Amino acid sequence: MKVIVNAKVVTPHGLIDEGVVWFDQGRIVACGEARDLTPSADAELIDAEGLYVAPGFVDIHCHGGGGHWSFENPAAFARFHLNYGTTSILPTFSYNESEEQIAEGLRRILQAQLDIKAYGRSIAGIHMEGPYINPKYGAITSPIRPVNPAEYREILEMAGEQIKVWTLAPELEGQRQFMEEASRYGIAFSVGHSEAAAETVLDCVPYGLRIGCHCTNASGTTPSPSRYAGTREVGVDEAVLLSDEIYAEVIPDSEGRHVRPLMLKFILKAKGADKVIIITDAMDGTGISDASVDVNLIEKTEFSPAQAADYMLGGSLLTMDRAVYNMKRHTGVGMADLFKMASLNPAKVIGIDHEAGSLEKGKRANLIFVTEDIQVRKVFLDGELVHVHNQ
Repeated sequence: MKVIVNAKVVTPHGLIDEGVVWFDQGRIVACGEARDLTPSADAELIDAEGLYVAPGFVDIHCHGGGGHWSFENPAAFARFHLNYGTTSILPTFSYNESEEQIAEGLRRILQAQLDIKAYGRSIAGIHMEGPYINPKYGAITSPIRPVNPAEYREILEMAGEQIKVWTLAPELEGQRQFMEEASRYGIAFSVGHSEAAAETVLDCVPYGLRIGCHCTNASGTTPSPSRYAGTREVGVDEAVLLSDEIYAEVIPDSEGRHVRPLMLKFILKAKGADKVIIITDAMDGTGISDASVDVNLIEKTEFSPAQAADYMLGGSLLTMDRAVYNMKRHTGVGMADLFKMASLNPAKVIGIDHEAGSLEKGKRANLIFVTEDIQVRKVFLDGELVHVHNQ
């Protein structure tokens, strides 16, 4: 038995200022007020030194990190993000891969999940971002292709149970049939890289559409010209904000390039903290000092404005700790709601909230120690200390 003491424990309901967390054999045994939980004499005490103790981050939209694409080296990718507090992650394909690259990538990810020593247990499934998206909204358009039943059936047969999220443009021909078939695997669909009419988006909810992919990014514009001159139509983002069934993904970068700070506040006000999900959309160059990768280098590297303009929106170089800190800085939201958006909500939408996403009895002991400004000090995966930040 291990007991974390002297902690500010973050729960979905608020903070426990004098909190403790007990865990044993990789599972949380108890969590609550220190005055109500007295450790046994033989328990190992872990002093949190007044830091916040919170659930590990759950990143459902992440393409790479540490110099690795998620589908090329999933074990190294997952290990890199563990260092920044992400204890559950979805290796995310983009719309840039060929059929052969997808098939090989799926095999690598499925194999990596089995490697316990390499922390493959932090890989919670797979996110397919494309390839069935609107080519008008892809940063690289050549690999984008029409909905192909032969291709998606092969993907579903290979990895259907492990695919937790599939991003698509609902307006494309053949998409409804695809959703009907793929929904049998419990996949959460995400509307993205799309200019679908609001009615089309909302009609997909019964088939399992649950996510608005990186809101206000590659989500089209409100139809123009308007049906009635001088008035505003309703587009993809508005449909996401309207539906109580759909979570809104946001990429909170430091400068508000992906989502303007005022827009983050608006999304949060419209959806509430229970329906917003913080993601990184990180690329392979995340954490790498070499500034030669085609991603949003502004997060980690100083560029001139002209140079930065070339790297603004092709993914990001965010890690979840920085994304969560930026969300706090831009919106002023408190710790409990931050970790709803960064841990519990994403766990819910991919169906792992019985195992992860909050510090509750019976769940995996995936937890992190963080400072007020979300600097990660320690990371535990299934109760195992896997990272200590050297101050």
